[in-house]
Amino acid sequence: MSPKSRRLIGTVTVLYLFVACVIPVASASGQIEALRPLIRPGENAPAFTLKDIDGKSISFRPSGKTASLIVFWSAFCPLCRELTPSLNDLSRRHAASIRIVSVNLDGKRFSHSIKSFVKDYAVSYPVLLDDIRGDFFIASDPYGVEKTPTAVLVDASGKVRAAYAADGVREMLANFDGMLSGLKDGSGVKK
Repeated sequence: MSPKSRRLIGTVTVLYLFVACVIPVASASGQIEALRPLIRPGENAPAFTLKDIDGKSISFRPSGKTASLIVFWSAFCPLCRELTPSLNDLSRRHAASIRIVSVNLDGKRFSHSIKSFVKDYAVSYPVLLDDIRGDFFIASDPYGVEKTPTAVLVDASGKVRAAYAADGVREMLANFDGMLSGLKDGSGVKK
């Protein structure tokens, strides 16, 4: 096969994968549903119920007395590994004013790896396992998660105040104390 033919086949394959993965998806019910972009500030944070690493059902309801930081991650993500100690520290320092909920995207078949990660990094906040319902992930798809880590800051009223993906999570953690004070005094998220 000539190099030109291989390039053409490669281009057609990439185009097919793009159309198959990015264009709206038909759900099991036959309705067309589009994968959403990352959730934006001002939107209502979607609620979800998932099982934790011990099999217990945990519900996230985006309202209450405290703000929430939802972190979507993978045990196989180098940046997730790098940032976990900072999240542990944040969880300990701000336990009274923010709850951290982590949602692992690796799937049940990697539960042993996830449990090892949680033990090795002494994760101090709840770890929930995202699951598929129909054709979509229960927690990460409504938030528009495409990369790990992704962090979404939700105020006590249930409104999304900020969303960060990949390296943006590192920046968020570096400035978190100022952001949290903005949530507490009502002046908004300070970046």
